[in-house]
Amino acid sequence: HLEGAGWDPEACCLQEPNPMELAVPMPVIQFRPTEAKRKAARGVYACPCYYYPVRTGTRERPSYMITVDLKSGKAEADHWVKRGTALQLSLAI
Repeated sequence: HLEGAGWDPEACCLQEPNPMELAVPMPVIQFRPTEAKRKAARGVYACPCYYYPVRTGTRERPSYMITVDLKSGKAEADHWVKRGTALQLSLAI
């Protein structure tokens, strides 16, 4: 699920969410191993992915999992940072 933004399935990028829409479903993301990138590409938001809605987690159960690069759409990546946009694997604890 995506929190803090909407997803445009046709353009495969972030968009403004509909009013009163807190979390939107995301399509399945396939991960492929690649060599580390040196510089972040323009128009890409480094979206954090969390296991649980409580982003801080606990010592025994951290919540942060991985960063996923998503196309930022019409807005700059800073816009999505300010909105707190993040992927979540679970909507309940």
